[in-house]
Amino acid sequence: MIRDHAVTPEVHDALWAVLWNRRYEDVDEPVWTPDASFSGILAYARVLDAETMLVAVDTGESLLAMRSTGEPPATGSRVRLVPGARDQWRIADVTPLGLGIALRFDEQAAAADTGWVATLRDGVRRLRTLLDARRERLAGRRAQLGALNEPPSLEEVWREELSAISDRVALETEYTPQEHAALGRARAKGARTADEEERKIVAARKRRFAERGNEEIARFRDGAWPEIRDKAAAELRKYVDYRTEVVRLEDALQRIRTMASRATNVTTALDRIEREGFRVRGFALDVARLDEAEYAEELLRTVELLHAAVPQRAQSGAASFSAYRAPTAGPSVIPPRY
Repeated sequence: MIRDHAVTPEVHDALWAVLWNRRYEDVDEPVWTPDASFSGILAYARVLDAETMLVAVDTGESLLAMRSTGEPPATGSRVRLVPGARDQWRIADVTPLGLGIALRFDEQAAAADTGWVATLRDGVRRLRTLLDARRERLAGRRAQLGALNEPPSLEEVWREELSAISDRVALETEYTPQEHAALGRARAKGARTADEEERKIVAARKRRFAERGNEEIARFRDGAWPEIRDKAAAELRKYVDYRTEVVRLEDALQRIRTMASRATNVTTALDRIEREGFRVRGFALDVARLDEAEYAEELLRTVELLHAAVPQRAQSGAASFSAYRAPTAGPSVIPPRY
């Protein structure tokens, strides 16, 4: 994999340091297949030339070394590697560490000062205070809005008004006393005469109802309807604005609840991170930006990734890096493949 013999011993020693820090016994090389993929913590990356880099990924079960392409993300980021060209892999997904942090698993020296963890803890504490204040403010606004029922649509209002007009016209165009008397005389003459007379009277009444109804609807459309329509439209706009704000508030409150829960969890996670004693290159936390949603998310995500980078395997039996490396003085020339 490495043609430059000057680089080979450097990578050799770096991989042994990564093995020690990640508590593995040896490096594995995955067999390249078109449908394979591996996810885990990026434990080491070394650019070999313009087209090739060597990466080591801790999957939680083994430390995989493979040839990849592209620019390496910060060590400690969560990555997913998928097949690229033959016997090469490419980084498909990256969940990067933030705050300018890059972990160094290839260093053999004792862990550096962990004061940066205390700074992170203060930042998380400050974030929880900001979240509590924001939640109280949004909850107060939500309580102020109260509950508002959805008003009827314009079509429903129109139909209701037409129904009222129809009922009124129906009462005003009922059968007249003369029509009732004519029906009585026709029924006295027999069924055939009664049926004929009833058809005439019913038709006249329907015609009267239709003509009067059309007149009333036309009068209503040109008269009272514009004002009723504008008032109903205003109520609908008011409800839409109300619902939009309520949905926005509920979404914001849900995000705050989720972030507050994560902030509580990472507070505990920081204790384990501090005990692990990570070697960190670079760190920058701007407390003044914690009220920005994206920056707060970056803080929480970074602590979560740091916690995920804590080795899951039991502590190595060797007391020091040199004791761990002594038996073979280096990994096999050809790593085992699986």
